Amino acid sequence: MKKKSLFLLFFITSFLAFSQEKITISNILINGNKITKEGIILRELSFNKKEIVNKNDLEIKIGKSRQNLINLKLFNFVKITPLIKGNNADIIIDVIERWYFWPYPILEVSERNFNSWWDDFKASNYSDFSRLNYGLFLNWENFRGRNELIQFKIRKGFKEHYLFSYQVPYFDKKKRVGINTNLQLFRRKKSFYKTEKNTLIYYTNNDSYSTKDYEFNTEILYRKGVHKTHHLKYQYFLSNVDQEIINRNSKYLNNGYNTTGSYSKLTYQFTNENRDYVEYPLQGYYLHIESAKYLNGTSPINHFEFIGKAEKHIEIKPSLYLGSSFKGKWSSEGYQPYFAQSAFGFEDYVRGYEYYVIDGQKFLLSKTALKYAIIKKTNFEIPYVKMKQFNKSHYSLYLGFFSDLGYVKDQQTNESNNLTNSILIGNGISLDYITYYDKLLRIEFSINHLGEKGVFLHFSNPFGSIDKL
Repeated sequence: MKKKSLFLLFFITSFLAFSQEKITISNILINGNKITKEGIILRELSFNKKEIVNKNDLEIKIGKSRQNLINLKLFNFVKITPLIKGNNADIIIDVIERWYFWPYPILEVSERNFNSWWDDFKASNYSDFSRLNYGLFLNWENFRGRNELIQFKIRKGFKEHYLFSYQVPYFDKKKRVGINTNLQLFRRKKSFYKTEKNTLIYYTNNDSYSTKDYEFNTEILYRKGVHKTHHLKYQYFLSNVDQEIINRNSKYLNNGYNTTGSYSKLTYQFTNENRDYVEYPLQGYYLHIESAKYLNGTSPINHFEFIGKAEKHIEIKPSLYLGSSFKGKWSSEGYQPYFAQSAFGFEDYVRGYEYYVIDGQKFLLSKTALKYAIIKKTNFEIPYVKMKQFNKSHYSLYLGFFSDLGYVKDQQTNESNNLTNSILIGNGISLDYITYYDKLLRIEFSINHLGEKGVFLHFSNPFGSIDKL
């Protein structure tokens, strides 16, 4: 009996010793980064050269590192291979870089979503092209190989947009501190100035611009670890509007008849990004906390605002995924001009209510989706294309079932906007197609609590994408 106990003890000790076998990472070798600096790649790894790790943990660290590199949006494909020799390992990282310099023409619909534009276009007997935007957009990603971004936009049409933006993720030696800044000008001849019956009301001045909006942003960000980032942002806004807009809605800018409005905004943000693929997550979680103080200029806007969002995605079983998110906005009491109180209908919305705009100072939004992978991520070669940035692509296809719930609290709108201060429910099914360069097409059939049904087209993550200019 004593011998058996000693044997069992020896077996358990040996097993634990084996399971905790240590591996020294001797070298990290990177291939395929013709433009991207090695430091940008090394920054995203969950391991370091000369680090000693448990053999069982190495695979987990490699998977996490690959996820981080994909979310940089600098590479179409990332492969990490460990070459283990005894108690040492060489880590081989193979990347295929994207194409980074994009001077491309702009031809787009100027509407909150595709369906809203299509209904207006159909109502004009397919003859009204006035709500189209056109121009040139210069997007230089990974500038200097340091993951910097330069953007320059000249957009004419329904909503003119002129932009210069420069984003630097890191400028210190430890690659923790970055800065983003941009200047923007928006101009419209046809501008919305009021919401009635949950619909935007427009004013048109064919002879001159009815609204001109100027914006300056500068932001300092601090990213101590791979996943957690702190942001401190200052924004300045200046608007000039046609006198007729003020005559029709004196609360548009400043609760009076001044055609010029200005204010500043100071914002702190914290994000914890742990999703496997930010443009279409299947696993992981995301946390966003934002607090902002509005500082009045010529517009009497001087309130405090808090926004929070939590998102979780899990794999229930192979090919079946569940995702959910909760987002809320709270504003302190006090007057807010019309332009500052958008809630649902633009960036945030309950599916099934795409045709409506719902204003308010506070809101809650819940989204849940069950997704089945009809086709998991599949790689393929594109014949006769020699450039590595384009000759290898991927696609995937998902069938989804979703349910959204929202509520907007509004204390300033007129009574005709009957979707405020009421529970909004939208359910439906979707077919999602994803391919390289973060391209996504969603076809959704949804029904809302009013009994309205419809097929809607979207080109972004249903849980909300990363802010883009």
